[in-house]
Amino acid sequence: MQPDDAYHLDRLARRVDGPGPIHVIDPGSDNWLSAGQGSGRVMLSALDEWERDASVIFPPALLDWDLLRISLPVSGGNMRVQYKRPDRTGYPVAPGMQLAFWVPGMVGVAAEWRYYFLSPSGASLLSVGSGNAKSDRPFIATVPEGAAYAVPVMWFGRTFVDLPLSGAVLREARPEDLTARAVKRQMFSTSMQAGTGPVTDYTATAGVTLSVSVGKALLTSTGAAGAAVSFGGAKSFAVTPGEIVNLTHAVPATITSTLVWADSAGTVVGQSRDTSIGRVPTGAAYVWPKVEVGAVATATAIGAASLEITAAPSVPPGEGMSPYSITGYSQTSAAGSAEQRSVSLELVEVAQ
Repeated sequence: MQPDDAYHLDRLARRVDGPGPIHVIDPGSDNWLSAGQGSGRVMLSALDEWERDASVIFPPALLDWDLLRISLPVSGGNMRVQYKRPDRTGYPVAPGMQLAFWVPGMVGVAAEWRYYFLSPSGASLLSVGSGNAKSDRPFIATVPEGAAYAVPVMWFGRTFVDLPLSGAVLREARPEDLTARAVKRQMFSTSMQAGTGPVTDYTATAGVTLSVSVGKALLTSTGAAGAAVSFGGAKSFAVTPGEIVNLTHAVPATITSTLVWADSAGTVVGQSRDTSIGRVPTGAAYVWPKVEVGAVATATAIGAASLEITAAPSVPPGEGMSPYSITGYSQTSAAGSAEQRSVSLELVEVAQ
């Protein structure tokens, strides 16, 4: 042990700088976040492990261990979710430490990851972000001098409705965090992406007529109730539960977009209405994007479209970071050396 480290432990044990409790950062911990934050679920019906801007909507009440489903219906201003330790300033850190944080299952909607570094008193010191170009991977940053706490932040980049929050991870950076990535794949064919047709790229219902002219797929619509055009068929686009599905399109006279979920037999098992982005639910094997439309009297181009699927690695379960009280302390000089000492601390976890 370095002399400075021994001196620091001595001050902690004798409570020179404060009464405690202290926080022990375990370098072997896979995830400092709580069990709820690490899984995207609510523990003991409490939502105080997250802090959000007013634009981000949380459900009014949840049962223990429910999935936390969130919405961001309107874009603009601050669009953040912060990962907090209930009734505490943030996650304890030490200057020079390298942190890794991300929420891999939210890569399709998150614009960037960010840290707010705080002083021992809780005052703001520094805010650093990954930038949008690196939102597909863990954000690794070095704790600055003077920082005692870090608050990891997820900053959204687009609107969404009723999206289950996925698990997050915060820890001391490891070699594997340098190469971890979420993987995106495009599901639409080249012709569907360009909107050129043929009409078999689409399925029309309730008063919608499809055609192709001059290299463009076109539609007309009577505007009848339920008028819609769907991309592909019920078993066109294979997905895996937990993935993020992101539909973008330019369908004319759009009323709403819906992601229809089907099982391996093509039987509809659910849908995510009024949204073009969603997480694949348990039991779904295919997604069938549908767009409800109003009246379109003149044949109009369906337009370019994209169906992007994001698959992300799972995160280790949250272990939490509990405070401890020092209940025993001793120092023993090494035989024959005035410079070497054996330091022993006894710690007891403090109930929160």
